[in-house]
Amino acid sequence: MSEDKDLKAEIGKHLMQPENYGKLEDADCIGVGIDHATKSYVIMYIKRDEKSIVDVKFGTNGTQDTTTLGSLFTEMIKGDEIKSALETTANLEKNLHDSYAAIPVPKVDTSKPEGEQVERVSTEHQDSANMVLTAFRAAMRHYDRKQGGIEEEQFELSISKTCPYSTTECHFVQKASKEA
Repeated sequence: MSEDKDLKAEIGKHLMQPENYGKLEDADCIGVGIDHATKSYVIMYIKRDEKSIVDVKFGTNGTQDTTTLGSLFTEMIKGDEIKSALETTANLEKNLHDSYAAIPVPKVDTSKPEGEQVERVSTEHQDSANMVLTAFRAAMRHYDRKQGGIEEEQFELSISKTCPYSTTECHFVQKASKEA
C-alpha cells in the first residue's frame, strides 16, 4: 500500500512540476518520436559519453500525460549507464505492448448511424508513453548514425501501435465508394 502511495506521489510531483523539460543546447544526439495520426511528438535531447547519459531534456506538443511521462522517464535515465537505460527502455516497451494488448475490443452498435457505430477506444496514455520511449530510441539511433559519419540535425521514428483485437499493426482503411 505504501509503495502505491509513493508512486502516486511521484507521479503527482512530475505532473505539477515536470523535470528536464526544454532544449539541451549541447546535446550529442536528438531523437523524435512522432504519432503521425495525431501529429503529436516528443523530442529528446541527450548529452552522453561512451558509457552513460550525462544529461537529458525533452520537449513535446502532446498532452499533459506526455509531459508527465517524459519527466518521469528522463529522471529515471539521467546519470544512468547506457546499457541500463536501454534495458529499462526494453522493459517499459514490453509493459507498453502488454498495455496495448489489454485494451478491450470496441463495442459495435449497428442501431446507430454509420460513423458512430463503433465505440471509440482511447490509447492516449499508451501513445504518450510510446512517443517518449520512441524518442529515446531515436536519439540513441541518431548517436550511432553520427558515430558512423552521418551528419543530420536529428533522427525521427514513428511510433508503432498494435491493435488489441488484431495480430497486426493498426491500419486505417478508407471505405470503398459505392459509386465505383
